[in-house]
Amino acid sequence: MPSPCALFVLTAARTISSSSVQALLPPTRFKLSHHPTTIMTIATSTTSSSAMPKHQQDHNDDTINNEEVIMLSGYPFYINGANPDALQAIFEKTQSIFRDACGTQFVSAHRMGSSAIDGIAGTPVCDILVELSPWPISVENKAKLAEAGYECQGSAPHVDNDEWFFGGYGKPGHLGRVVLHSVPEGSEFVREMKAFVEYVKAHPGAFERYNTVKIEGAMVMSKSDKEDDRLLGYKKKKSKVCDEIKQEAIKWWSETNGNDQ
Repeated sequence: MPSPCALFVLTAARTISSSSVQALLPPTRFKLSHHPTTIMTIATSTTSSSAMPKHQQDHNDDTINNEEVIMLSGYPFYINGANPDALQAIFEKTQSIFRDACGTQFVSAHRMGSSAIDGIAGTPVCDILVELSPWPISVENKAKLAEAGYECQGSAPHVDNDEWFFGGYGKPGHLGRVVLHSVPEGSEFVREMKAFVEYVKAHPGAFERYNTVKIEGAMVMSKSDKEDDRLLGYKKKKSKVCDEIKQEAIKWWSETNGNDQ
C-alpha cells in the first residue's frame, strides 16, 4: 500500500490498557510448526462473524476461528487475522486519545490497511488514519500525545503531508500497538485508503488474492535464514498484488461514489 512532543496527563479511562484488550482475546494453546523458528498458535475465539460477508467468514469461522501465528522477525502474523473486536477496541481508545489531545484540530479518524479487514491474514498492529485541520498537529498537541505514549516519527513515506505516530502498549508489532497517520482534512489519501478497505471487503476475488499472497509471502519468509529480514521480505512479496488491488479499488470507488470520501 502506498505499499501505509507542556505535559498532559490523560485519565486512566482514556488510556489503552493491556487488560481491557486482553479481555477480548481468546484462550490460547501453543504448538511448534514444522519450521523450528516459527511458532503457531491455535486459539478458539468467541468473536461473532455472522455480520461478515461469506468470503470473510470462511477465514474467520470454519476453522472455528482458529488463529495460527507465524513469527516474522519477532512480529506475529495471524493467518486468520487478529481478533477483530480487540482491534476495534484499540481503534476506539486511540481515537479518543487523539481527539482529546488534538482538540479542535481533530476532524475524523478511520481504520486503514489489512487490520481493518476482518478475517484477512496479517500482523495485529492497528493502522489508523486521522484527518486534521489545520495540519500538522501543533507542537503543544504533540507533547500531549507523547505523554500519552504516542511518539511522532516525522514524515511517513507513503504520501506527501503524512506525519505518523507509533504508540499503544506492548511489544512492537504485537496486538495493542498502533501506527497512526495524520493528514490534512480532505486528503486524497483518506479516500484511497477507504476505497482499498471497502473494495477488499466487498469483492471475494480481491480478498482471496490479497489474503493468498500475504500468507504465501509470510510462509516463505518464515523459512529465511536471515531472521531480521523476514518481515521486510514479506512486505516486499505482497506489494505488487497490493498495488494492483489498490488501483482497482480507486477505480471502483470513483465509479461508485464519485469524488466523495
